[in-house]
Amino acid sequence: MTFTIRLLLALGFVGATALPVVAQDGAGPLAALLARGANPDGPFAKRGSAAADSVVQRAREQLGRRYRFAASSPERGFDCSGLVKYVLKSVGVELPHNAARIAQEGERVDADSATMRPGDLLLFGRGRSTRISHIGIYVGDGRMIHASTSQRRVVETRVPARGSSLNLRTVRRVLRDSTTARSGSQ
Repeated sequence: MTFTIRLLLALGFVGATALPVVAQDGAGPLAALLARGANPDGPFAKRGSAAADSVVQRAREQLGRRYRFAASSPERGFDCSGLVKYVLKSVGVELPHNAARIAQEGERVDADSATMRPGDLLLFGRGRSTRISHIGIYVGDGRMIHASTSQRRVVETRVPARGSSLNLRTVRRVLRDSTTARSGSQ
């Protein structure tokens, strides 16, 4: 056996017997990952759901469609809540056509990329106001799809950083799991 193979085997044995890493303060991304537990489909399998995949796909199909206030169809265009309403309806989730009312639907999720999942709804306000004025769909990897008033079309962008003109107020999950969808705050 070569030295390299013996070294790799030894490191593999040591790594397999090492104690699991535990977050000391109980918060942050490491704690969220540890709390999530092992993925039953394997360490490299993506955790997602058919409904979330459908939501992301349907949202991406709308990229480039025009922004139009109070509109909620590919033919007429979309405003932010109209886009979310249209896309979620494709997986059986009925939502109101109003971002502030959508903010009351589903369950609250920590605004942390370690806990957010594709298909989660991102709700924003401007400045210090607590009023919800914008909504987008999280698609993973720190990105979202939304109907942008400034770009006058449906776009995929990075989730705005804290301190930008849009401030993330809450994240809501209206998709329950891999096979079922939910609407309302049941």
